[in-house]
Amino acid sequence: MIIKDIKILDESFQVRDHMNVVVEDGKFLSITKGMPEPEGREVIDGNGKFMMPAFYNTHCHVPMTLLRGYGEGLPLQRWLQERIFPFEAKFSPEYKYWGAKLGALELVKSGCVSISDMYFDLVDYGRALYEAGMKANLCNGLVTFDDDASYYKDRSYEDTLNLLQWIKDNEAENNGRIKADASVHSEYANKEKALEEAFAFAADEGLILQAHLSETKSEHEECKARHGLSPAAYFEKLGAFRSPFIAAHCVWLDDEDIDILTSHGVYMSHNASSNLKLGSGIAPVKKYFERGMNITIGTDGASSNNNLNMLEEVNLAALLCRGESLDANAISAAELVKAATRGGALAQGRDDCGLIKEGFRADFILFDIEKEHLTPDYDTLANILFSAQSSDICMTVCDGEIICKDGEALFIDEEETIAKAEESFEKVLESL
Repeated sequence: MIIKDIKILDESFQVRDHMNVVVEDGKFLSITKGMPEPEGREVIDGNGKFMMPAFYNTHCHVPMTLLRGYGEGLPLQRWLQERIFPFEAKFSPEYKYWGAKLGALELVKSGCVSISDMYFDLVDYGRALYEAGMKANLCNGLVTFDDDASYYKDRSYEDTLNLLQWIKDNEAENNGRIKADASVHSEYANKEKALEEAFAFAADEGLILQAHLSETKSEHEECKARHGLSPAAYFEKLGAFRSPFIAAHCVWLDDEDIDILTSHGVYMSHNASSNLKLGSGIAPVKKYFERGMNITIGTDGASSNNNLNMLEEVNLAALLCRGESLDANAISAAELVKAATRGGALAQGRDDCGLIKEGFRADFILFDIEKEHLTPDYDTLANILFSAQSSDICMTVCDGEIICKDGEALFIDEEETIAKAEESFEKVLESL
């Protein structure tokens, strides 16, 4: 395809006008001022549109769309123990599939092409994301409350092996879209032996690790009481950071924790909405940026957000950062958009993604910027960050394939998905 005469966010995150972009074999073939010969390619008029990299959501629990609104008004631990864990115990693989398909519908409509996701029955719900045309790094978060529990006897390990086998069996067709990560839920949900084994497995297999880290003040302080170390320091002691690592939340980091995470190149997933909704706090993201941490953006699950809208998440992250730091330009619009795009791609090990750049995979979104709330177009990127709505996204493209156009997901039956998700929710409620 050729997108002609379009405003783009280039590889340096600068806005450039009147560009012509050629996509071929799933990648950006050329990005130039000159108009190439169509040569049988589809030509899309980019006049009045803005192209930027698609979003990469670095922390999610996508089947939890079925728990949207279930557990309102509770802090994290009560929310988990009283509402989430009992509900999830009744989840079948089919329910997870439809929950993930519902989440995919929401994600692609709001410009997200890839997620780092922590849940269980990975192959079952991974199929839903694959069928939707998305990418995903999937993991099963280890939970072990027994001192003698072994990671190698846990369903987290088995689930990861099952996904690795599925990826191997479908290698050519999958083409790197679905990846297997390793995961531990958190420090507080596990014992030392199992954590050490999980970290060793990830390092031996070359897998990215995902975990919740210092999400709440009580989690952070209770870890210190148990081990004499913060969660970050404890994980470092057990060998967690031998692997590439995504640390979700990071609301309550000490200065020493920032040094630890920065020195190991850990990617922090900033989940502003979830942190606010569960009363967990506000992460001092300006401080993290200034100290050199790798910052990315995640939505968390739809039961603690309550949506999967990455554009809304980036907007809230910007506002919170400026308000918390009392600095009207604490982090620039370009830096925040980069965190939600290129930063997320790098955190997922997708080195050839997240930039509008020749040779990179063609993952991008088009905004219709001829809207009253985006006029005048004096500062395009500021308009996108502070004024745009997800409904302004008129196209979502993953690996050069259009997966959503004019608000319609092209690989998801919307009516069936909503009906099946509602039915699945009702069946779980009846079984409780």
